Amino acid sequence: MNAGGASGEVTGGKRDLLLLGNVNLDLIVGPLGEWPAEGTETLVRTARWRVGGNAGNAALACAGLGTAAHTLSPVGRDLGGEWLRAQLPPDTVTWWEVDGPTSLSVAVTHPSGERSFITQLGHLGTLSWADLAPRLGPARITLLAGAFFTPALRPDYPRLIAARRADGGAVALDPGWPDGGFTPQVRAEVLGWLPGVDHLLINEAEGLALSGEADPRPALAALAALLAPGGVAALKCGARGVLARRQGCAEVHELAAPTVRVIDTVGAGDTWNAAYLHAVLRGEALDTALRFAVEVASRAVSTDPRVFV
Repeated sequence: MNAGGASGEVTGGKRDLLLLGNVNLDLIVGPLGEWPAEGTETLVRTARWRVGGNAGNAALACAGLGTAAHTLSPVGRDLGGEWLRAQLPPDTVTWWEVDGPTSLSVAVTHPSGERSFITQLGHLGTLSWADLAPRLGPARITLLAGAFFTPALRPDYPRLIAARRADGGAVALDPGWPDGGFTPQVRAEVLGWLPGVDHLLINEAEGLALSGEADPRPALAALAALLAPGGVAALKCGARGVLARRQGCAEVHELAAPTVRVIDTVGAGDTWNAAYLHAVLRGEALDTALRFAVEVASRAVSTDPRVFV
């Protein structure tokens, strides 16, 4: 589906990009070499609060890139919710308050650059189709992010995807990693969404698990074949860059990542998503969009505070 045009514009009454999914608080601590034994205490060098979640990280990147993006999200009636609402430009988010705490993820960084997450769902457990349906407006692309962290919405993903396509927009999907892994039931569920997806933006481990393949190239081919006509499947491979393939086309696009000094990889894939969609909305060719996304994500993980452009 064509989603060209200039970023930063509202075209034909449509927003460029609509972000739906998990927006929450992140507490990032580390680096931690080994998990502390029960009953002990360990000091870490850094701790910081940040907007988090797949959709939240993408929203931050969109704000940094100047993308005409809008986010829909509930938030808890608590101090965490108050802080979260203050972190994004108010005209770029539609918030609504719900009972209960604001969702929190504790991201623990490790000396290798990898990270581990501990999440309490909080307000994300309430996000549903009934909440979203009256708030949805037309958009050239809708990014569905963090499906496994919005359990009330997840059963209605087929309805949500169909509604976005019926409204004339493209659908991008990054569901994240399911708690419990890609069981046969979860695989069948997600694969059933793909015929309505125009941009599948997942990491290598997710691609292998979802496809059931042992190698990224066969995984990419299998997943691209299931997408909407002309859709793009992209496997984000961390420091190795990205592999991508268009539905109905045998060509594999491979973009290497530059060598950088990694400071913080939390949200790197979500930043990549935002940058890729930003370029797609500008009408860039696939190779150009992939290269831009790799460059932006590499810059983000190697700067503190984060720099996107």
